[in-house]
Amino acid sequence: MAFTVSRSTPLAPEVAWSAVTDLAEHTRDVPFTDVQVPAGRLVLGAEVIAWTRLGPLAVADRMLVTALDPGRRLRLVKVGRLLRGWADITVRADPQHPDGALVDWTEELWLPGLRGPTRRLGDRVGPIVFGRVVDAVLARAADDDQDAVQPTRPGSAP
Repeated sequence: MAFTVSRSTPLAPEVAWSAVTDLAEHTRDVPFTDVQVPAGRLVLGAEVIAWTRLGPLAVADRMLVTALDPGRRLRLVKVGRLLRGWADITVRADPQHPDGALVDWTEELWLPGLRGPTRRLGDRVGPIVFGRVVDAVLARAADDDQDAVQPTRPGSAP
């Protein structure tokens, strides 16, 4: 089972897309982690590495871009030795707010050999961690957009 983080934002879809797919920017919001992306823009087959460091220990979360529909969908598949899974990020126009966007981040992650228990843990912790990341990158984009306000969860007040 995977978890999904959904947000509604007054940001235009292209602005929301740029914010959530600027993976290097996620470094600011994931503790002890530095996200390295290829030079230029994301392309099919590109490798993204999220290095998590705690003192002398470092773990590489290696991901490949396996689907890319610019402005709409990005799929990353985790191919590292320690972490497995995938993330699917989609952005679309918000039918309730014509100038705004809906952002969905769906992810499943696990440790090899321990898929069941670690996947369940990921499903509990993931929405908290990735919800904060999505909220933060959209909030920074909103700060840069004079007409926007903070992102909200669908069905809640801004």
